[in-house]
Formats: sequence, structure tokens, C-alpha cells
Amino acid sequence: MQDVQRVVLTGFSGSGKSTVALLLAAKLGWRPVDMDQDIEIETGLTIPEIFADSSKGEKWFRALERQHLTAALDRNRVVIATGGGAVVDEAVWSDDLLRRPGTLTVSLDAQPDEMLKRMRRQAEMIGDGAERPMLAGDDPLRRIESLKAKRLEAYDRANITLPVDGVQADDVANELVNLVRPTVLEPRVTLNATSGSSAIHIGPGAIDFAGQLIKEHYPKARRAWIITDQSVDRLYGQDLETTMLAFGIEASRKAVADGEGSKSLATASELYDWLLEGGIERTDVVVALGGGVIGDLAGFIAATTLRGVGFVQVPTSLQAMVDASVGGKTGINHTAGKNLIGAFYQPPLVVIDTRFLGTLPHRELRSGFAEVVKHALIQVSTPGGDRGDLTRFLERNSHGLRNLAEPVTTYAVARNVALKAAVVENDERETGIRAFLNLGHTLGHAIEAAGYKYLHGEAVAVGLRAAMRIGLTMGTTSESAVAYADALLDRYGLPKRAEVDPERVMSLIGSDKKRSSGKQRWVLPIFDGGVTIRDDVPLEVVRSALDEVVSVG
Repeated sequence: MQDVQRVVLTGFSGSGKSTVALLLAAKLGWRPVDMDQDIEIETGLTIPEIFADSSKGEKWFRALERQHLTAALDRNRVVIATGGGAVVDEAVWSDDLLRRPGTLTVSLDAQPDEMLKRMRRQAEMIGDGAERPMLAGDDPLRRIESLKAKRLEAYDRANITLPVDGVQADDVANELVNLVRPTVLEPRVTLNATSGSSAIHIGPGAIDFAGQLIKEHYPKARRAWIITDQSVDRLYGQDLETTMLAFGIEASRKAVADGEGSKSLATASELYDWLLEGGIERTDVVVALGGGVIGDLAGFIAATTLRGVGFVQVPTSLQAMVDASVGGKTGINHTAGKNLIGAFYQPPLVVIDTRFLGTLPHRELRSGFAEVVKHALIQVSTPGGDRGDLTRFLERNSHGLRNLAEPVTTYAVARNVALKAAVVENDERETGIRAFLNLGHTLGHAIEAAGYKYLHGEAVAVGLRAAMRIGLTMGTTSESAVAYADALLDRYGLPKRAEVDPERVMSLIGSDKKRSSGKQRWVLPIFDGGVTIRDDVPLEVVRSALDEVVSVG
């Protein structure tokens, strides 16, 4: 987005627009505008009185409301709280009132029961509950549910929809400050693990500051050794090298072949030769520029060369941004299975440039959303990781995310990274809750390894569908939860089935590194959201679930 000069808050009554507008305006040093309040002052009538007046009514009010919105949008440095129905007026969209350059439109979203509570509290404070049509009658909750459902499409035309249930208004305002004034020079997320910390910088254009950030983290670095793949090197290799040279860091690049096949002992050996024959020193830095394959491979090389050198992750795929680049897992594959050789090695610096996503092939981008959906499904099981509304956020913002709109894309990446970081902080070595991140991965890795015809995220998506069905059979979750997960995966265009040999998949499960005491551990969904770990899943249950999502290719 262009520099934001005005913020428009939309959403149903009771979603907190007026309160958040005041707080945000104070934090930004801007002027707050409360449209309903301004109209009441101008007319000398309350909104319910205007609606009840036969000479005025809703049509008259909407025309006046649009005049106020137009006038407010002619200003700069304002935070505008609209009325609950302002954006339902098609004219505000067809005339591009809310799409003019420099305008950030944010829809605040709360569940109907929460909005009803807020409206009742506000009515008690003001003493006008009897006048409010929304609160009248025997079933105001149903009225709110019905009207909100009708307005949902209009609300979700905003640049971003933020669920706000259970979130303090001040915290919502702080999130909006980050949207209005984004900076990549300050870490968006900091991961503090037992073995070390990661400063994670996120935002469009972050690569332009990579040299500066690397110099700050590694002031003694003489050289940076960039490991990438051939496709990414053509796009970004020279740009990354240039930003390093600008800060006095000599850079060398090595591009390996694209694809999972490069995560091998043979490729690792070639990289060791390149580094050691090139004179790498302990103070030098290995930089992973690429997707999950490159991150895993380069991280393993950094962890094992000279018993550990500096390491920076610069992920270029969605899957790598939200998952693989965060948490310190590194590794290469073996014929016995995926990632069976590796090490935990935290990258002190992660630089995530969300602009990279715009050059991803559609299939690769779609694949990355599997990890995003996975995080949403496990979130309520992760202490401190997320506030529990990521599934709803993905539902409401799917159009913008699929089209990589900003600021919703950077916000989504940051939320996912924060969740992953919180899990790792609680369990770096995967002895407890970090295993939750493997939801869908036991079968997903096996599906992926059964011929490597599917991308990692595509295989994980099918694995997620299977895990939900195993949970249903094992009695840990419900049919509605399975349908919900399927619908969320469908929303992001992820595959429903995989064409692989189920016998091959079942045999590969036996080599999964997440086995414990000879038993296969399964991450399964639970009724109230989140996941649990079980080691008592019969093979026939696994096979039955697998048969629902795979077929012989």
C-alpha cells in the first residue's frame, strides 16, 4: 500500500470502532472522527430518533452519513469510525471513496454474542437501551446474527478484517499502528529459545535492508556465503549480494538445482567443498536464500561447517516464511525418509520480504497456505502463540490473501511467525508441544516422499484432511470440525486427494522420525479446537482415513 494518510474503521455495532479510533488517533497523533457522534451533534437527534422520524428515516440518514464520510476522507491524518451500516451503501465502494490512495480500511469483527454484550453495556451507560431497535424484542441476538450475515460481504471489502473478540482495544490499536507505520528495521517477532534467539524482520522490501541487518548482527563477518537454488538466484541473488556489498560484506553465491532432490548428502558434500576450499571462517555467515528446501539444506550446512558458523534465513516462499525459516530445524533427506539427517540450529536473523511472494508460481503459493491453515487449526493449543482467532481471520481475508494484498499479507505472515515462535520457545527440541506443529505431517511427509510428485504443502494439505478423519474415528473431534477444516483448505485451493500408492505411503510411515518407544505418534484435532497427541491409533484406522484422501496414481 501507499503511505497511509487516513484509517477508516468499519464493522457491526459493538465491534469497538469508536474506542479503537480514539486510541489509534492518540498513538498516531492524528484526529479522530466518530461519524455517528458528529451526525448526532449536527442534527440534535440520536441515531435511533433519526430512524424513527417519519420525515427522515434510514434513507435520509444514509445520505447524510455519506456526506460526512466524503468530508472526512478529504482530510489527511484522520482515524474515522463509521456507523455499523455505512459501508453497506454500494456508492461508497462504486465511487471508490474507501479505495482512494492513502486510505486503509479496517473491518473490526466480533461474534454476535460479544457485540450484544457490548451494546447492552453501552446502552446501560447512556440510558438509551429502549430506543435502540437492535436491542428491542425478545431475540436481539438472532437479529444481530441475521443483519451481520447480510452485511458480511460489505465488511470484508476492507483492506483487512481483524477479529477482535477477547482482545483489548489498546492491543487492537497497537496492531493498527504496525499496519499504518510498518518498519522492517525493527524485529516484528523475536524468538527466545534455549539455544539462542532469532530476530525476525517482516515486511515488503525487507531484502533492501538485509545487508544492514546482517552487519548489525554479525559485525565481524568478512564474507557472506549465499546458498540458493537456480530459480531464486536468477530473481534475487544479485539483489541480495548488492545489499551486502553496500555494507562492506563480501558475498559469494552457490545455486543448487531446484527441488527436493537437492536436500541430499551429495549436494551437502558439494557445498562443503565450496565453503572449505573457498576459505570460510568461523566469523563468516551462511545465508539461505530460497524456500523450505534451501532453508533446511543451508541451515544444516551452517550448523555443521567448522562446527557452526553464522546463519541467516532469507525465505522466499510462503511455506518457508511462516514455518521452515523459523525455529531452527535443519536437515537433509535419506532414502529411508524425509529430514532424517539434521540438527537444531537457530538462525539469529530471519529477513522476510513479503514482496517475494508475488513472483512465486501459483502452485507454490497455494502450497504454502497449507502451513498457514495448519497453524490456524492448532493455535488454541499453543501457550502464548496466538489469540485463537486465526481460522476466522483466514476465512474473512481469503480473497486478499490469495491475491497477496497488503497489509493483510504481511499481517498474516507475522501472526503465523509469532505462533510458530511461541511454540518453539516452549519446546525447542520437540519433546512436548512442538509436536503439535506436525498436524497433518506424518501422512503428509509420507505422501510427499512416495515419489515426490507433490509439493510439501500439497502433501500436508492431504495429510491434514486425513488427520481430521483419524480424529473423527478416534472420537477426538466432530464431523462439523472435519467439514470446517475441509472448507478452509478448499478456500485456499488446496488438493482434496493425492494420487499415490497407499501401500508405499503406509510403508514410509514406519520410518517417520516422530515415533517414540516404537509407537507412532499422531497429532489429532480435538472438539474445542486445537490438537492432542495420541500413540494408540490402530493401523486400520490410518489406512481407512488414507483411503479417503488418496488413490493409486
